[in-house]
Amino acid sequence: MNWHYHCPQCGNAREVAWDEITHEVVCPDCKAAHYAPTPGQDHSAFFGGETWPPELEEEVLAVHGSACAVPGCYREHATLVPRVPYLKGGRSSVDNMRPACREHAAARGQGEYSEWLARFAAQSADIAAANITITVTEPDALPAQTFGQLVSIQPVAGQVSFPGPFPPGTSLVFAAPFVPGPATRLVLYYEWKLSPGESCRVILGAWPRTDQPALSKGFGGVKGLTTNDHHATSERESSALLEMVLPDSRDGLWVAAVWVETTVRRPVITSYYLAAAVDQPETDAF
Repeated sequence: MNWHYHCPQCGNAREVAWDEITHEVVCPDCKAAHYAPTPGQDHSAFFGGETWPPELEEEVLAVHGSACAVPGCYREHATLVPRVPYLKGGRSSVDNMRPACREHAAARGQGEYSEWLARFAAQSADIAAANITITVTEPDALPAQTFGQLVSIQPVAGQVSFPGPFPPGTSLVFAAPFVPGPATRLVLYYEWKLSPGESCRVILGAWPRTDQPALSKGFGGVKGLTTNDHHATSERESSALLEMVLPDSRDGLWVAAVWVETTVRRPVITSYYLAAAVDQPETDAF
């Protein structure tokens, strides 16, 4: 199994046997001694053929999560599939591979990646995966502020595999899969607790299911984002609400996540309830 990459000095294409990746090599063109990059260091480097070692799969899951990439399917992945098929020049690289459950991997074929996703996007969501725990409370427990006529509230709290790293100083409270359908906004109701002199920022973000942002350097890639800041001059326990309009939510499946930015080491959020709200826009009377 050969690992193909570009020399870090001159940029020329190189390859090395995968079992020798820990050995220092010398580029025959620029004569620079170097070590071949790992899958985590170079997402465009690839393996010849249609097989890969665990290190590549682990990096793909770290970038894209361990759930199947097909919208609405939250089953744990069984293998990886190429965005660009092998017969059309696709490679076994982090950039080109995506996680898939056994059923959807078998149906990948050699067509366009978007067409493969579209075949299943309209089907009902499969949320039977063991790694998802759905927690539901009564809708009237949520003190939602309506933007028009409130049509419905869909509980969406849950937990999916969502690896870091996250922006410095932040910790993930939970990540939730949901199928918003006609939902127009997310509503997060939560209870928080701080001691004297402590402060925190609560961050609610959302993005399309197949477009997970890179978060190690910040939240700039998150499609929807809203925050609340809390500071306590004395022992304080209270509740708060975060609401966020979902941009283009009708066109796909979304994931939501909540982080807390604080120096406090214990949990700040003591309980929460997340829902996708469907509003009927207000109309002017004539």
